[in-house]
Amino acid sequence: MSADEKCVSITDIAASKLRGIMVTENRHTSSVRVSLVRTHCMGGKGFTYGLAFEDSATTDDEISEQNGIRLCVDRASANYLRGAEVDYIETLEGGGFTIRNPNTRSKCPCGRHDIFE
Repeated sequence: MSADEKCVSITDIAASKLRGIMVTENRHTSSVRVSLVRTHCMGGKGFTYGLAFEDSATTDDEISEQNGIRLCVDRASANYLRGAEVDYIETLEGGGFTIRNPNTRSKCPCGRHDIFE
């Protein structure tokens, strides 16, 4: 990965929302971890995404600073997240963070989990 290449990118609005949460919750966290979490869907083939505040990164993390947010991605997740984008969307039902991942091959039958195989 070149110095300019980012494993995961973040939109301006998502970064703004995360910075706002940090201020509101009086967090002094320096990093946001983006990860994959295996689910039981499709016999364990399904994945969902994790987004969490973190105080430090590990030596195995891929790290990038974008829009005032330091993103950390563990090596195992990085293989599936390369080229993904963290965004924040608002709909009539509410708002929330979402991850658009070009590596997703399909969705599980419930439609909530990504399949990469």
